[in-house]
Amino acid sequence: MDKLDDQSKKKLLTLPQVVGVGYGFKEVKGIKTDQEAIVVLVTIKLPPEQLTDHELIPKNVYDMITDVIEVGEFQALEVEMLEPLQSRTEKVRPAPPGVSIGHYLITAGTFGAVVYDNSTGQPMILSNNHVLANTTNGNDERASINDRIYQPGPLDFVRVDLGYAARQYIIACLKRFVNLADYPEINVVDCAIGEPLENSMIVPDILEIGLVQGVTTPALNMAVKKSGRTTGLTFGEIIVLDALVDVHYGAGRTLRFDHQIITTKMSSGGDSGSLLLDHNNLAVGLLFAGSDSITVHNPIQDVLDLLSVNFG
Repeated sequence: MDKLDDQSKKKLLTLPQVVGVGYGFKEVKGIKTDQEAIVVLVTIKLPPEQLTDHELIPKNVYDMITDVIEVGEFQALEVEMLEPLQSRTEKVRPAPPGVSIGHYLITAGTFGAVVYDNSTGQPMILSNNHVLANTTNGNDERASINDRIYQPGPLDFVRVDLGYAARQYIIACLKRFVNLADYPEINVVDCAIGEPLENSMIVPDILEIGLVQGVTTPALNMAVKKSGRTTGLTFGEIIVLDALVDVHYGAGRTLRFDHQIITTKMSSGGDSGSLLLDHNNLAVGLLFAGSDSITVHNPIQDVLDLLSVNFG
């Protein structure tokens, strides 16, 4: 399937209610077909009579049909008021990927994986920028290198240990992050790494999944899984690739991401930072956002390349 060119994706995103554009297989009455399509993701499907001719999503773009899917709004999945799995929100040493973690100024997200610095071999904690680096663009003073990172994330230890010295929960310091650029600039990843205070404080086995066995290329219909703070071990399927999406980050801030992986719903608030893997434990993506019906992930190879890390 040929990828949709950037200008066509951007043009479709200017239409009312459109929050994402990618490619996948067309659905008919909720049943997936084997017909390739340009998938247009909308907050809500409106009847054609409520739209002008200029606002209608075309039935074809170039020689490909379009398929419109209602998904709601995309949100970066920092924690929401949803009861998490208790074992994943407690202090754990050594801490495995899949548990609560967070920069000292956020609520909580997920420790995604252990990765290794390409130059030094130092083990690092992988998660999102908005989990480990407070959604920084690199110039806004929202985060700085060596900022403290807690496990569990601040919300989770404050809930159970109000007033207790926070120092005991520090697990790492912020080491590197990829800046999150504001619209109209386009992002590819929402990622960061933290260096543990001591290597013995973390282990690489992902909770309920095990060791990462390498990296693989995402494919439509691929069965995938993740292990996260809030919803634990969940399973899904890749339904859209090479997606251009607009994601809300709170406080009126919306960021645009390209080349994203979209799966069926696998997450809730607090699962951000979870690693997406196939059934062979090969890494596919890094979870960072979602809606009421789907979940959005960065391509893992882009994450590794931009952070200069590997899975060992």
